[in-house]
Amino acid sequence: MNVIKGIRWSLILIVVLVVIATATVIALQEPIPAAGTAASGNNRIYDRTYAGAIAALREQLDGYRAAMVSPSISVAVGVGGELVWADARGYADIESQTHATPDTVFAIGSVSKPLTAVLTALLWQDGQLDIDADVRDYVPDFPAKKHSITVRQLLSHQAGIRHYRFSWRPPVFTESSINREFANTRESLSLFSNDALLFPPDTDFNYSTFGYTLIAAAVERVTGESYIDALQENVLEPLGMERTTIDQLGHIPGTRATDYVATFSKKAVVKAPATNSSYKWAGGGLVSTPTDLVRFGNAMIDAELLTEPARTAMFTARTLPSGVLNPQHYGLGWRIGGLVVGDEKTGEEKIITLINHGGTRSGSTAILMIVPDHEIVVAMTSNTVGRGASGPITSVAAKVAREFIRFETELRRQTQIAVQ
Repeated sequence: MNVIKGIRWSLILIVVLVVIATATVIALQEPIPAAGTAASGNNRIYDRTYAGAIAALREQLDGYRAAMVSPSISVAVGVGGELVWADARGYADIESQTHATPDTVFAIGSVSKPLTAVLTALLWQDGQLDIDADVRDYVPDFPAKKHSITVRQLLSHQAGIRHYRFSWRPPVFTESSINREFANTRESLSLFSNDALLFPPDTDFNYSTFGYTLIAAAVERVTGESYIDALQENVLEPLGMERTTIDQLGHIPGTRATDYVATFSKKAVVKAPATNSSYKWAGGGLVSTPTDLVRFGNAMIDAELLTEPARTAMFTARTLPSGVLNPQHYGLGWRIGGLVVGDEKTGEEKIITLINHGGTRSGSTAILMIVPDHEIVVAMTSNTVGRGASGPITSVAAKVAREFIRFETELRRQTQIAVQ
């Protein structure tokens, strides 16, 4: 009888907590901005050749933002290695009604990983770091495991390092949103360094942000610099990425978008719980703008920054012992997938190569896409997260890419007719 009473009271307590949580969300939620909310001068067209595609997409930006239940979205597109368009809609901060602009800085979550991968590849091609060496050659303090781990395996999530797990840290109860300051990368390693590998390296796949923290430790060892200083020197400064840095006060240039979480109403948001990303700079702790991300993506199209062998390694999905590609078709810091587009010759659908990475953190989502066949780069950010994580913003970015591909194809067809 006492057991039954205990279960009954436990269920009542759970119901009460759910009711309180729901009431709190309702009380705190704020409606997303109305359609048309945008600062003047937001629409920045750098190449009017693509004005037609831009005009078509601008009409849909508010609809995309509403569908994602986001206070703001920001977008940028590059074609042929050049930035051609940037725009933003909505509020970076609802309470102060601060408009988002193309210069507004957003948390980009796991889109940090491609930047770290490129930094690592640069050190590899310069002979400073061997991605096939045991990572403990560079981080000797990291505890030895049953099997050695290489940087290549870490970059491709095939090292067996675990990802976030449940943590008694309300309100999110996961290690993805730890809110305390870690003094340095070495201290961050303490979160997982004593855990056993999930599997022998290269025998399976397990997406792991912590694996990138270990990469950052290796980078710091070979460069003698902090992770962000090494990234700044080797990647950010050469590419003119002036609004990309770690998500930490004192580092962020300009306005940083406030983070929000979409509510079940699908029309409102609440402020996201605070997160301190000092334990995951390399894998999920950077901030940036779509314009900066397009500059980065443009540099991936040719071999100006990275040598061809380095680019091939990064953009080739790795295999498992069975010979099949890993589940996410992951290379070194990038997902290698496909984009469905119309074939201009047959009128039927076809799949072209899409190099991409999405990012999700508590309160924001981001996506960076590269379509190498057309030399098109699309980057988008939003200051909300809801059901589907980065899926919704990825779908929107794919629509933007398709519109530019369609416009480019039609432009080329008209040019050929004119020549004839």
